Amino acid sequence: MTHRLKAKVKKILPQDVSLDLSEWDSVLKKSSNPSVYHLQSSVAYYIEYFNGENSSFVLYENKKAIGVFPLLAYQNNEKWILSANGSYILEPLFIDGVSKKTKKRLEKSLKVFINKLSKFLGVTENKFSISFKGMTSWYYLWLENAQEESINHHLSVDLRKNLSEIRLQFRKSYKPLVNKALKEWDISICTSDLNKDFEAFRMLHLEVSGKETRSRESWDIQLQNIINGKAFLVTAKDNDLLIGGGLFSYTKFMGIYGVGAYKRELFDKPIGHGVQMKAIEFLKEKGCQWYEIGRRHYLVDRVKPTKKELSISHFKEGFAMHTFVKPHCTVNVE
Repeated sequence: MTHRLKAKVKKILPQDVSLDLSEWDSVLKKSSNPSVYHLQSSVAYYIEYFNGENSSFVLYENKKAIGVFPLLAYQNNEKWILSANGSYILEPLFIDGVSKKTKKRLEKSLKVFINKLSKFLGVTENKFSISFKGMTSWYYLWLENAQEESINHHLSVDLRKNLSEIRLQFRKSYKPLVNKALKEWDISICTSDLNKDFEAFRMLHLEVSGKETRSRESWDIQLQNIINGKAFLVTAKDNDLLIGGGLFSYTKFMGIYGVGAYKRELFDKPIGHGVQMKAIEFLKEKGCQWYEIGRRHYLVDRVKPTKKELSISHFKEGFAMHTFVKPHCTVNVE
């Protein structure tokens, strides 16, 4: 199917669109608000994670690269799914200064492309959501024909504020816990011994999960992202023994919390509080504007969350300054 898929993508690509991704990063540099999901490294990670096929491309106007569109196709129970991150199709990212007229024209051509590709793969419905920057003409374009719409709540920290203002917004009980964590354990950004510490973090994640949740290659991609300055690892150590840590990804605009792992016997300790504080400090140093901690689950969510998901999101909420509502819609293939 791989060769047939690539051939089909090339055949139905809109005009002024290229599968040559060599100018992808130049587009991100000229955009003031790239999300983590628009990074090539993120696309590579999700392709490996879901064993998918890369159908991403660069958009051009008058032979100038002005946008990128992350897209992967993968199979789940023998059914093909199109998405940017395994869940939803996101909007294309444009460089600053592109007119609304140009955006809408290109977005309409992408809509035709997605519907054609969906029919070829036998996809009956697609799911769309928005990135951190809010409602877009791209989302409204699909909402017009949506069969249903629902919302998720996402927690974030405004990194444009100074650290004292950010700490004031923490849950009252968290402030002494953050201080305790930073005092009792060595919590730092991993720079030296990166390979050793990253492998220790991977093994800790395996220990806590009780099984391999994804391929070694996906971990290798994340390690390379750290080396390339697209991600970072916060480690928490007790006498040089790794007891917890968190992996984060970021762009010049935003950072996101990826995955954490902590010794089970220390779950009642505030190690994670120190890890979050250290991540916030690092992202501010890098000039990021926002830090998206993750979803806030509620019992009324369309997909009922587990007790674990509710517990984790309650923990994250203690650091948040804002809760953003992200809509997503399901659209039947025309």
